[in-house]
Amino acid sequence: MERKQVEEQFKIIYLDSLEFIDQALLEEVKGKVEKKIDKYAQMNHWATALFGEGLLKKKEVPYLIKKVNPLVGYGVFAKETICELTYIGEYTGLVRKRKKRKDSLNDYVFGYVVGPQDTPWVIDAREKGNFTRFINHSYTPNLTSRWIIAEGISHIIFFANRLIQPGEQLTYDYGPYYWRKRSFPQAF
Repeated sequence: MERKQVEEQFKIIYLDSLEFIDQALLEEVKGKVEKKIDKYAQMNHWATALFGEGLLKKKEVPYLIKKVNPLVGYGVFAKETICELTYIGEYTGLVRKRKKRKDSLNDYVFGYVVGPQDTPWVIDAREKGNFTRFINHSYTPNLTSRWIIAEGISHIIFFANRLIQPGEQLTYDYGPYYWRKRSFPQAF
């Protein structure tokens, strides 16, 4: 699916990269990342060696967004075979301060991490984002999400954790915190 089609069909602004609410937040994030980069250098070196080129070149796998069912809504499906450890894409959106009440009603919010700890920020893809906002939850996912540091900031990326067949839905495990204030899904 082309980015223009995604924008027109879903009424969102397609983003290839993260957008920060303002320059001050970007600088704050860069400062926190800089303090932690040494602690996670080995893990980050491994992750960027595998996925950094995909992130920096914004290479995306061929995908299709289509309706799953009325309860789930839309999902992302592979157009062709995807090999294990293939970079899928980055979760993009607007990085801003967390708003607990509002965010619990927003299905397109992903916690923005700077290291393995939670932060006061989120990536909000409700109005600005890319195809990754349509990747659905599964208890047996075929994707893994991982944070990596590139260009001085954290990025949330997805990669295939096994061979994915054409027509198969791309999924990842949203984790237990996502479901604290939402209806728990049926296993699929």
